[in-house]
Amino acid sequence: MARRRYRRAGGRLSARQIAAALACGTVLAVAAHHGGTPAQAQAGTVTSGRAAVAVAYARAQLGKPYLWGGTGPDAFDCSGLVMQAWSAAGVTIPRTSEAQWAQLPHIPASQVRPGDLVFFPGSDGTWSAPGHVAIVLSATSMLQAYATGTPVEISPLNGDGAGGIVGFARPGGA
Repeated sequence: MARRRYRRAGGRLSARQIAAALACGTVLAVAAHHGGTPAQAQAGTVTSGRAAVAVAYARAQLGKPYLWGGTGPDAFDCSGLVMQAWSAAGVTIPRTSEAQWAQLPHIPASQVRPGDLVFFPGSDGTWSAPGHVAIVLSATSMLQAYATGTPVEISPLNGDGAGGIVGFARPGGA
C-alpha cells in the first residue's frame, strides 16, 4: 500500500512526509525515497550526506568495549563515540555530552532522523545537563556506548531505561 502511494506521488516525498512515515513505522516509502530497501530503513541505514558517514562510522564500532573517557579507536564512552562518528563525517563537535547538548542545535522529536543525537539525563536525574548521548538510527533504535561491561550496541530508542529523553540535537546541520 505504501509503495503504491509512493509511486502515485511520482517518487517524491517531502521532508514532512518522510518524518510522518518514520513516526508511524512506514519504512517502505522512506526507503524508496532514499534509494534503499525497507530492511535498510528499518535498520537505520537509509540516510545521506554527513549523517550517513557518522552512522556508518558508529556502526563499525559495534561490539567494542565501553571505556569511561574513551575516544577510540579501541574503546569508547558515549560522547567519545558520538564525537568520533561526527568527526569522521567532517564535523567537529564537543567532547562531552553536556557540552554537545549545550552547543549543538536542538531539534523537536518530530524532526529526528538517522544520525541525530539523543540525550538522556545524568545519573542524578538532571535534565538540564545530560549525562548520556546516543546516535539515532531509526524511529525505534539508537547506537550507544552505554556503560562499563556493555559493548557498543544498538538499543531501543526510548526513555524508559534512562529516566526519559532530555532532547535531540543535529550536528553540523546535517
